[in-house]
Amino acid sequence: MTQRTSTLTDSTKTDRPLPRRILTILDPAAAAVALVGSTYALPLRYVQGTMPRVAHIITLVLLGLVLMLLLFRDDQYTARRRMTRLADFGSVAKNLALAYMVVIAASFATKGFFTGYVALSRLVILVHLFVLLGLMLASRYALWAYQTRLFREGEATRRILVVGGGGAATDLVAFLDKRQWLGVHCVGSLCVGERGDHLPTSDGRLVPLVGTVREVRTALTQTGADEVIVALDKNEAQHLPEITDLLTAAGVPYQLVPSLFEQSYRKAKLSGLAELPVVEMAVDPLDEVQRTFKRASDLAIVVTALVVGSPLLLLIALAVKLTSPGPILFRQERVGAKGRHFQMLKFRTMVQDAEARLGELEEENEAEGHIFKMKSDPRITSVGSFLRRWSLDEIPQFFNVLRGEMSVVGPRPPLPREVAEYQTPHFARLKGRPGITGLWQVSGRSDLTFDEMVKLDRHYLENWSIGLDLTILVKTIYVVFAGKGAY
Repeated sequence: MTQRTSTLTDSTKTDRPLPRRILTILDPAAAAVALVGSTYALPLRYVQGTMPRVAHIITLVLLGLVLMLLLFRDDQYTARRRMTRLADFGSVAKNLALAYMVVIAASFATKGFFTGYVALSRLVILVHLFVLLGLMLASRYALWAYQTRLFREGEATRRILVVGGGGAATDLVAFLDKRQWLGVHCVGSLCVGERGDHLPTSDGRLVPLVGTVREVRTALTQTGADEVIVALDKNEAQHLPEITDLLTAAGVPYQLVPSLFEQSYRKAKLSGLAELPVVEMAVDPLDEVQRTFKRASDLAIVVTALVVGSPLLLLIALAVKLTSPGPILFRQERVGAKGRHFQMLKFRTMVQDAEARLGELEEENEAEGHIFKMKSDPRITSVGSFLRRWSLDEIPQFFNVLRGEMSVVGPRPPLPREVAEYQTPHFARLKGRPGITGLWQVSGRSDLTFDEMVKLDRHYLENWSIGLDLTILVKTIYVVFAGKGAY
């Protein structure tokens, strides 16, 4: 057998927008075209007068809106959804029929939505039906072809690690390998014990063994995996509590395959992987509504701050450039949500070779745990000291927020070398997007120990609310002006 080498290289490709998200644009466009086309059929039925036209238009608009809601409820617009073409077309036809029944019944119940006209033209309704159905099926067929090509190239896929080394894990790999249309790419496996073997695919290739389950965070970073699927044999089931504790503490999304191919599960409904029954475990501290609201508030705050503060940004940039050689912005690799690395931006507050001189100052570290802090750091410039005193060096992180890498409020983003020394409980800090400010900043900032910072971050993630974010923002203003713990 030859070693499977393509998995790791595929995981490094640049992600494209997830294909099914395109339907959120294509379906409303199809509804709009169907509406316009239907209005041209009105004169053919000799429908005259304002009220009849208004009644038809209201009915068709509501048909489109109800259909979109039903498709959303049926997970048609979920990027993770994977369906066969037949199942996809069937979902559209089912929800389209349901939408027509609901809206037409409502039209009769309200007397034409209170227009007094209920004699809807069957020709107009049928034109709308066939145009809308035809366009939606055509868009899904085109999407299927586009999605299949992306999956074949290893793009827009869900990259997973498989936990397990027995028959269940082997069957799972073969299951996924035979169904490339799922867009699920197995980039590695984690053994349950200290030793394990490479898992074979359906065509005899091997999935790389990238470590033990205790090394899951490192494995995710190395392979670029998005999530984990746990597939254990009966003799491995005793390790399940330990595995779930490790994955939950590390904030790693995972799914469980219950008794993978036992007869009792053959007719179970799939939760995300076609006909394979899986149990999906949520580790994200926020639900979809909370994430959407938090993201919207982040964008509102950041856009307003950048517009209002643009003159200050220019003045700071000029001061940094004129007072010391080197770039205006300092870019540093940090670890964000779910262990993803990103380049965090700050105004440069240190001399140009600050990173190279860090080794000389390790013995002067005044912080506990896996972070470096030093009150009288000789690498800090005069302008940099002022910027740090008033936290002005953090302003460029607003652009990280715009890119979705950070939030206005959240845990402190750690350095990769800090994460490399994390123990299992520490990974809980990586569940949510890191923040420009957070509980750690309003509760002592640089004066906190590492363990205290971890406790505060976990408390924030597990108890998030709008009120908590507002409280932290107000306290941040006070802490900045008071200059507490800033160095």
